[in-house]
Amino acid sequence: MTEQPLAILSRRQSVGWFIATVLASFLGVYCLLSTRQATSGTFDESNHLACGIEWWQFGSYTQWTENPPLPRVAIAALPYLFGTRLPPQVEWDPKTHEWDRSWEMGADLLYGGDGYETNLRRARWGTLPFFLLALLSVWGLAGGRRSPAVGFISVALTATLPVLTAHGALATTDIAFVGTFLLATLALWRWFASPIWGRAMGLGASVGLALLCKFSTLAFFPALVAAVLLARRLSKTPVLPRWRNERLLTRRLILQVVGMLMAGFLVTWAGYRFSVGRIEDLASEVKDWLPLVPGVGARSAFESVWLHATLPMPELFHGLRFLAAHNRVGHEAYLLGWISPFGFKTFYLIALLVKTPLPFLVLCLLSLPVIVQRRARQWPALAFLLAATGILLVSLASHVNIGIRHVAVILPLLAVATALAIGTHLERKAAVHRWLVPAIVGVLLLAQTTIAVRNRATAIGYFNALAGPEPAKVLLDSDLDWGQDLFALRREANARGIEDLTIAFFGTLRQCQHQLPKLTALEPGKPATGWIAISENYYQERSTFQLLKDPCQPKSAYGEKDAPFKPFAWLHAHKPVAIVGSSVRLYYVP
Repeated sequence: MTEQPLAILSRRQSVGWFIATVLASFLGVYCLLSTRQATSGTFDESNHLACGIEWWQFGSYTQWTENPPLPRVAIAALPYLFGTRLPPQVEWDPKTHEWDRSWEMGADLLYGGDGYETNLRRARWGTLPFFLLALLSVWGLAGGRRSPAVGFISVALTATLPVLTAHGALATTDIAFVGTFLLATLALWRWFASPIWGRAMGLGASVGLALLCKFSTLAFFPALVAAVLLARRLSKTPVLPRWRNERLLTRRLILQVVGMLMAGFLVTWAGYRFSVGRIEDLASEVKDWLPLVPGVGARSAFESVWLHATLPMPELFHGLRFLAAHNRVGHEAYLLGWISPFGFKTFYLIALLVKTPLPFLVLCLLSLPVIVQRRARQWPALAFLLAATGILLVSLASHVNIGIRHVAVILPLLAVATALAIGTHLERKAAVHRWLVPAIVGVLLLAQTTIAVRNRATAIGYFNALAGPEPAKVLLDSDLDWGQDLFALRREANARGIEDLTIAFFGTLRQCQHQLPKLTALEPGKPATGWIAISENYYQERSTFQLLKDPCQPKSAYGEKDAPFKPFAWLHAHKPVAIVGSSVRLYYVP
């Protein structure tokens, strides 16, 4: 009789935690939608839309294969349903057009039909399911069904991360990878717990989905598997459940691994619409930048066979060559005021430190002593911590350092590890743990929630206090200035009654089609007066890439050597009237 009220109370508590988890998810979606509403088109969105529309319209996937198709297919689904179409393929050839052709065609798609903002909003709906998938996956990884309080903490920590709500609001590929990689992590977890055929096939399929979002899967997933194995070894936990017949188990596992590979292959091939062809039939170069497929006379014996062979999904193998070539030549990176053509070894570590809310970092640090205890019951938390560390270490080899978004999956893994460690504290019987731990966790979760809500309109450019008063001196690119603040500049100009504006805006938008004041280009090396708007990428003198001679002519960009050295240094003597959004400085010079 005494157990019945406790059982009822337990059920009530579970329902309460479940409702709290749903509310935390809704809060994350609210911040995401607020970011989407306030943010203009970022640098890559037009490219992703054009590539996705090609998949739907022509059943092919030939443009910018460095990114796999699944996120782009999702991005283009709603615009395609509403009639967005590319011109006939006979009018464009990926071998002969400029490297930014997909950006230009994507811009044509966005500015056509029902108008830019409507088309952009439709494309951005494609990333929301992946954000929800990420939340559902961390809930499962934290054991939300058995431990609803731990599931709530993991979801609340993940849903209120500005980097996730920011990129979840955009028509890009990064959140799609986070969601599918976490799903693959959950599938791996379930298979280790019970290696049956259904779970093996689910694991293979989920890894295929992650691979269809980013090729990083090929580096990150082995790091994840190694982390799980190492955590089990350190905690002296059996790798798999014990079987009476070890020989039968070994044979069964071999067959299941083969089945996983086949399932992963079929899912990935389906993402490329079961295409068959030759790598050499795709783009041979990214003009004036990257050679992708060598000419017949420049090929080795192996390349002659490999590039000419008829293969399933040749676009995937072409994309891997694209990614390898990009990494080989590097990509200009910015960190702490320094510029490097090959990136920085400390880039992602510093980015994680300054782009992650301090309450999240504090909770991770407080949980660390529990996670590293090497007890058998603590191995899951240790595995997630090691997985996050392994992914960070693997990323050090990258020469393409253009944003924390490329390693954003680290943060949900840390959220799950932290939640599991907090759950261990909550289970302790000592009186102090009954109120102190929940109080600390509650205060820090509330603080992180406040940060997410307050920064929901400028989440792309969110930095914590460690970045100092001028975060643009720490990071730029997609961490701060990705061309996302043209709508914010329009609102600011209207509020101030500005009629004439001299501008140097970083991005791919057609600036004169967004109801801004009369625009004049800010000329490099030539001081100007009146109202001036300049993006941080140009003010911090990272480069003059995409700097326009005429704001109304998207193809009027300066050449690499056209602008003088330190072209806007004269502006450093003036104080901005406002920082618009997070990436545009607004001046008034008499």
